[in-house]
Amino acid sequence: MAGPWEESTGTLLAQSFEFLAVGGYTFKLAETLDEQNQIECLLHQTFVLEIRQDDDTGIGRLIDKFHHKNKYIVAKEKGQVCGVVAAHDQPPFSAAGSLEDRAFLDQLCPRLLEVRRLAIKPANRSGLVFPGLLWSVYRYARCGGYRYILMSGLLERQGMYEKMGFRPLGQAVRKGSAFFIPMLADLTDLPKTFQRTCDRWKRRIGR
Repeated sequence: MAGPWEESTGTLLAQSFEFLAVGGYTFKLAETLDEQNQIECLLHQTFVLEIRQDDDTGIGRLIDKFHHKNKYIVAKEKGQVCGVVAAHDQPPFSAAGSLEDRAFLDQLCPRLLEVRRLAIKPANRSGLVFPGLLWSVYRYARCGGYRYILMSGLLERQGMYEKMGFRPLGQAVRKGSAFFIPMLADLTDLPKTFQRTCDRWKRRIGR
């Protein structure tokens, strides 16, 4: 599953970003065709059937419009993908469509990483998968030398994202049955509470 990472930060990430195993879950970069097929099924379940953000193509899978430049971090349990988040670092950015000043994001490149398409199976939403994916994104960004993380977050979870260091960049936009708000985090200026969360994960991984 080749992507733009080989052209930009791929070498550094290959050396620094390794899989994480904790609590019966494995967090890693998706590499195989089987993992990709499972990702597309999970995206379909989440964004077509549940959130109704995307149209149903009738094939039971959703291929993201940025698939050609995405890298996918997955959470796996007993060999099956139970969570995923996509990331890429090349314009155009999905969140740009919600901004009045789209050129603002270009000024942050090449140290800007956009994360999107967070999807977790319902049975795994109350455990380690969500914080594990967040920690993996944080590690991925650090390994790649990124300073900023961009995302479109669910409006109903804005308070939670702000506690993690994300700040709104514009107004919420409706997509399907949900509202998404563009948000940006500066990894050099994270809240102390989130820093402590990262430290706990470091200690947990160390054990």
